[in-house]
Amino acid sequence: MKKTNGYLMILSFLAFPVLGFADDLEALKADFLQGNYRRVIFEGQAQLATINVGNTDELNYLLGLCYLKEGRLALAQDCFSKILNNRESKFRVEANLGLADTYLIGGRFQEAEEIYNKLINEQPNIAQKAAVLYRLSQLEYKRNNKCKADEYLSEIKRNFPLSPELRFSKGIEIINQPTEVGVPVKQLGEYSIQVGFFLSVSNATKLRDKLLAEDFPAYIENSAGGYRVKVGKLMTEKEMLDLEAKLTQKGFPTKICQ
Repeated sequence: MKKTNGYLMILSFLAFPVLGFADDLEALKADFLQGNYRRVIFEGQAQLATINVGNTDELNYLLGLCYLKEGRLALAQDCFSKILNNRESKFRVEANLGLADTYLIGGRFQEAEEIYNKLINEQPNIAQKAAVLYRLSQLEYKRNNKCKADEYLSEIKRNFPLSPELRFSKGIEIINQPTEVGVPVKQLGEYSIQVGFFLSVSNATKLRDKLLAEDFPAYIENSAGGYRVKVGKLMTEKEMLDLEAKLTQKGFPTKICQ
């Protein structure tokens, strides 16, 4: 099933270990941070055929994040599992967290919970503890166990008051959660599709005008450090997917936003 950014807000808390990316990986990392997930997947898969076996964990982790962002959970699980097969990998914590996230987003709560708990039980001072606790809180909300969910959030507020998790008020959407036909997938906010990100307003304007010339309702949105070119303000997932398909057919890169 196609994902949306709203489904995967959880990935805001995944980070890259600082291990000295090679130039090619550094470029892929930059593409990931700009939302060019399909480009990273395309180029990353090509690199896997040439990279030294001992260096594949970094690339598999990056590919796993991209697949997760794209909602391709089985492929993400495969990437994270390959890392976990290497007992000496420096990415084992991140891979475990990523694997558990695929289970959480896929609605496989028990499997996700087991990995999250194992992470913080085996490593009480793990750097990602606040992120794990946040995920556990959202898991309990999905189970309608508000009391337990609030306990996890209280622990974050008490022990990690500056953690980024506390800045988010919306929870994690579950891909396999049923929705009624014809009802917007999101009740809050609107969908839009990002087609480009530029440091220069003139470049953003050129792309916007090109989109407008092809009858796409494009506009420029200021953001930290640059200008995002977006198309549409839509309420339903079907509208969003239809528009994304049209943009893709015209050769434009797409990133779904909510």
